[in-house]
Amino acid sequence: MATFGDLKAFIEHDGWTQEPNLARGRAHMGDHWRYRKDRPDGTSLRTKVSHSLRDEIGVDLFRHILRDQLQVTEDRFWDVVRGGVTEMVEAPLRQAARIPGWLVQRLILTAGLRDADVRAMTVDEAHAAWEAYKALPR
Repeated sequence: MATFGDLKAFIEHDGWTQEPNLARGRAHMGDHWRYRKDRPDGTSLRTKVSHSLRDEIGVDLFRHILRDQLQVTEDRFWDVVRGGVTEMVEAPLRQAARIPGWLVQRLILTAGLRDADVRAMTVDEAHAAWEAYKALPR
């Protein structure tokens, strides 16, 4: 299981830069370090790391961080953490199409699906689940 210390090690070995934590316009330390990585295509990635470096990261949160914030595979994450690999050894993750927010809300709040189940769906599966719910007799 990954810890916030592992995440911090990845960030340090992978060339991220620390950003100031500005709360209400003042420099403020807070309980997280914030990082940014500018990519060659002009986009930027952002993440934050808890100061509680020994705490484990939950499975769902870890998947979210890998997929949406770091945009790396779990194998690449561990390669960087353990070996300090800095060059890309594989193609970056393909940006998956995201389920629209309105649809996520309806699937969870109206159709009663679990958050984890909705996160695991593709866009087409989410639309099909919504259509199936609407087709149910009332």
